[in-house]
Amino acid sequence: MVPMIRSGILAFGLATMASGGAWAQSPPSNPVLSADRMQMVSCLSQSGTAASSCIGSVAVTCVRAASGDRRAAETDCARREEVVWRERLTFASQAVMRNADSGARGQFAALQVAWEGYAAQKCAFYGSMQPSVRMAGMQAGCMLREVASRSLELERMVGQRNLVRRPSNPPSIIR
Repeated sequence: MVPMIRSGILAFGLATMASGGAWAQSPPSNPVLSADRMQMVSCLSQSGTAASSCIGSVAVTCVRAASGDRRAAETDCARREEVVWRERLTFASQAVMRNADSGARGQFAALQVAWEGYAAQKCAFYGSMQPSVRMAGMQAGCMLREVASRSLELERMVGQRNLVRRPSNPPSIIR
């Protein structure tokens, strides 16, 4: 790939990852977001190797507590949980970027941009296949699942590979 194009993709990818969850994030002092984070951490710590069983846990609790229009609650609650997963995705992406060499960072940034586009198109397609009254809820649920799954994938990768850069010439102790 031409270096200028590659650096452009890298810059775009880094900007996308850095701002990926920003559109949906609430202020850090938001008590609802803090409670959602705590609920997710609790679920993940209790799930063991079945972390994917936590996908939807915040949204289901939220919908059960909601009053009024159930369809609107399903959409809002899915988006609310997506914020938590997107934060986790951002942190996992930053860990990958921080611990990879420049070539791998460029590849990862391009991969993340492609993944974001894929997830958006997939969920738009699924939503368009539904009756109009269910479209928003289906799209929100789809994005929740996609973001959560990607977050778990990257968190596993970071944990399994322990992507810590090792110095090429480790220091030696002379005694």
